[in-house]
Amino acid sequence: MKSYNIDYRVDETVCRGYVVEPKSEGRKLPGILMFTDFWGVNARQKRVAEKWANLGAVVFVADLYGEQKIGSSFEDSGKLMHSAIENEEVFQKKIFIAYDMLKKNPLVNNDNLFSIGYCFGGAVSLKLARMSEGLKGVISIHGLLTSQLRVPSSKKMPKILILNGARDGMVPDSDIKNFHEEMIACNADFTFISYGQSTHAFTNADAAGNAATAYNYIADKRTDFYVTEFLRESF
Repeated sequence: MKSYNIDYRVDETVCRGYVVEPKSEGRKLPGILMFTDFWGVNARQKRVAEKWANLGAVVFVADLYGEQKIGSSFEDSGKLMHSAIENEEVFQKKIFIAYDMLKKNPLVNNDNLFSIGYCFGGAVSLKLARMSEGLKGVISIHGLLTSQLRVPSSKKMPKILILNGARDGMVPDSDIKNFHEEMIACNADFTFISYGQSTHAFTNADAAGNAATAYNYIADKRTDFYVTEFLRESF
């Protein structure tokens, strides 16, 4: 398996994506665009990308902050995230240019594309699904469900997997209800799994154990299972 950083430009920002390529053995591979949690493209998220590449897919980890900046604290990461989203036009460019970078990889089969995101990245993964065409599947893991964009009933959505902490105070019941209504209205093939004992960031082993975020080993292992089955269903 090969991994490397690759630079690409979004307006004045030099972004540095992280690419993981398994051996292709002369055939095109599925492609996964991965959006990190709000900590950025750090070593932990790179290991996650390598895990999914082991399933036989090229994984491109998008850099939404530029220069592969990572947060050194909760407050620092929050500032990076808010800086990334404050200009919606530029934010969308960062999402779509990363998507294009995945599709341009010569090893990738553009008929077999997926996105996966964690926390902040989970919301971004769903945002891409709402705005784009060509994705076969989309995954959001402890991501926010609120969205200013609501897809019309005529929109054909990719299949969707949502893994949510039932005790996640950042995802209110109203957002879950609205999401379900939105997806049902457009006849989306979606699966929504709620972990009864999990809060936010349940796959992040570095998450602080408090009322808002806490790692949950069982939920993390179940996430590996559900994501693997979701992807292999289409691979």
